[in-house]
Parts: sequence; C-alpha cells; structure tokens
Amino acid sequence: MKFTIDPHVINEGLQKVSKVVSAKVTIPILQGILLDVSNEEIVLTGSDGTETVQYCIPVDGEAVDVVEPGKIVITKQTVEILKKAKKVIHFTTNELSLNVKFARSDFDLNCLDGEEYPKFPVIDLRNPNITLKGEEFSDFVRKTAFAASTSETRPILTGILLNVEDGKSTLVCTDSHRLARISQTCDSDEKFKIVIPAKSLNNAQKVFNMENDVKLYGTETQILLKCGNILFLSRLLEGNYPDTARLIPTEHKSKMTINRKELLDGLEILKELSNSIESTTSGVVKMHINGVCSLSSYQDQRGKGKNDIEYSSYEGEEDFTISFSVKYALEALKSMEAAEVDFLFSGDMRPFLIAPTSTEQVLDELQLILPVRTY
Repeated sequence: MKFTIDPHVINEGLQKVSKVVSAKVTIPILQGILLDVSNEEIVLTGSDGTETVQYCIPVDGEAVDVVEPGKIVITKQTVEILKKAKKVIHFTTNELSLNVKFARSDFDLNCLDGEEYPKFPVIDLRNPNITLKGEEFSDFVRKTAFAASTSETRPILTGILLNVEDGKSTLVCTDSHRLARISQTCDSDEKFKIVIPAKSLNNAQKVFNMENDVKLYGTETQILLKCGNILFLSRLLEGNYPDTARLIPTEHKSKMTINRKELLDGLEILKELSNSIESTTSGVVKMHINGVCSLSSYQDQRGKGKNDIEYSSYEGEEDFTISFSVKYALEALKSMEAAEVDFLFSGDMRPFLIAPTSTEQVLDELQLILPVRTY
C-alpha cells in the first residue's frame, strides 16, 4: 500500500469513525481503524461490534493520490500521531509495518492485518427504504431519543420504534414513564416496522453532516444509514415494542395553552430545589391551576418555592392540581420550538399530553408524561 493524502482530509474521516471505536471491545482488532485503499477511494472503518461507521474519501489525484492499493488496521497511537500532521502525509506499508512521513517526521508503526477486520455487509444502496432531509433526521432524533430507557431491564425500551405505513413515518420512544411521538409524511410506499437503538441514532447524528439527505436501508437484523460519504451501520433491537397507541389518551377534561419559554424558565428555577439531596434526577414539581399556572416544590432538606405563570387560555374545571417529574417536563418542552404549547389533562393521576399549539407544524408531535403521586 502506498499513497499520499492531505492531513485535513484524512483527519476529518478519522475523527468521524473514531466516535464508535472503544478500547473496551472484546475483539482486539476493533480497537483500531481499518484503512482500505483502492485506486478509486480510501475507506476508513471504525466499529465497536454493534455500531460501525465508514467514511469514504474519493481519490482525486491531488488531495489524495494512490500509487499502490492495500488494506491495513492502524492503531489508536497512529491516529494520535496523524492528528499532529500539518503537511501532506506519505503512507507506505511493508507487510504489517506502516511508514508515515510528513514534514520532518518519520515513523515506522506496527499495524494489524486488514483481512482479519470484520467484513462490512453488502447492501444494495440504490433503493433506500426511506429518505429524509438532514434537518428532518436531526429533528426525529432530537425529539424522541431522550425518552428512551437507559436501563437494560427491558432492552426493547432502549430503542426507538420506526413505523412506516401509508406514506407516513412515525417514531415512538418510551421508557414506560413518559413517551415521545412524532410523525410526518414521507416518500416511501413501503410498510415496515423496526426498533433502532436510541444510542445509535444519537451517535449517527453526531457524525453526519445534516446538509445532506439521510437514506435508510433496513434488513431483518440491521439498519444502515447513509449521509453523504458516511455510512452508519447498527444492529436492530429484537422483540416486540409495546403497543403505545393505547397509552395515549384520546379525550381530555381540560386544556391549558401557555407560553413555552416562560414555562421552561419557571421549571428551571424550581429544578434545583425539587431535586432531593440523595438524587439529582428525581425532582417533582406540583402544578396548580386556578386563574394562574402555579408551580411549586418542597423538600424537607432544602425548603420550598413557588413560581406563578400566566397562561394564554384554559378550558375545563379549574382548581386542578397535578405533580410530575421536572426533568421529564423540561426535556419535553426543550424538544419543541413552538411559542406556545397545549397541556391536555385527563385527571390528576392520568397521563397528560404536551403538544405544540401552532397549526403550521410540519411535524405532528406530542409528549406524554405520567404524573407522580404526592402527599
């Protein structure tokens, strides 16, 4: 293998694929990055055995010039050395030794056999199951992934359900205490349902350039996402996702429309007080509606606080009280952009919904939160 490459070009790719490389993997070769060089392109591959990222660099004869193709796995130490390069890098291999030269630096580095690196599956990239604009994909992840479970007790709940049917794509995510759902029309006539690890979608979002479309290719066990010159492969979660449709109330007893930013600020003010000393994530806020939306919190160790917020409108019986996780409410509100949001209540111990008030929303989105019993 012999080629030269601009340091900015290769380091951008190494930065992308390194995001899924871990020193904790049980397969030693996965601690490195595969460098697969052909006369047409250089493909960098990083993987932790569950997620794999490929970054393709076309050979143009200028920034990238290939003299002799080859394949080798470079180590983390090699990647760190390449980060320091400011001038054109010259790569030459002699069996499992890699010579790297740039400026006045000259290294002979030990590498691993590229033929032993796990093979990337062959997937037909001509017909994606669904294509999303970069911003749409980003919204899908940002508005749902936070609601996934972080516990492995029920692995299926660590994922996001993607359901494509009747020209509409819907994502649902729940940890059994809250739920996020968004949907919009799509260009697919197919019908399929898969559960993608929320962690994988978050990681894909970090490596993709959202100026490009994101194309999705699904198999029975894997999902491949393509965005520009980057491929992201992940395993799918096995099992049946809960039937969340029956969890979402179809009727409500009362409805409050309120400024989203003002409510966010009010919850942020009470967040630290609501969190107990033993835990920073279990804070509960009480919302009382009677002419004004009154938020309050009480902790034996810290004291009590109250914050009143005017709402735009309210329908239903007032003098209503409900308690809920401040963390869940904050994350739900932060996922939205609308100036005002609707709170739909079905009772003080029934799940309530939060949805954007604006009728101009491209996305059909809602957040569900289960209330907390307080005494």
